[in-house]
Amino acid sequence: MDAQKVMKWIIDEGFAKNEFQASAIMNGLKLYTVADEDEAKGRVRLYRKWRARTDKKNDIPSKQAFDLSIAGIDPADVKVRQMDFEQQEEDLRNTEGQVSGW
Repeated sequence: MDAQKVMKWIIDEGFAKNEFQASAIMNGLKLYTVADEDEAKGRVRLYRKWRARTDKKNDIPSKQAFDLSIAGIDPADVKVRQMDFEQQEEDLRNTEGQVSGW
């Protein structure tokens, strides 16, 4: 695999803004272990599905996104588990000072 070619592709496709970001993505995805260019591009695409470039506060951590992408797991194939934290906090406030079973 031609690393420079893949880096240029990552930037040209908008997965990264510059070589520094592209290099970080390539290292995180361990593209140096991939011989096939199509597999490398597939990992990058999966990574950006897991970790979009905008609104990162709601995204999973980069390390987790890298690991999931390396494993070939597409976020579209994963069930979303939603938790209502506000409801949990309210439940906790309502039960403060109570002993379980009383």
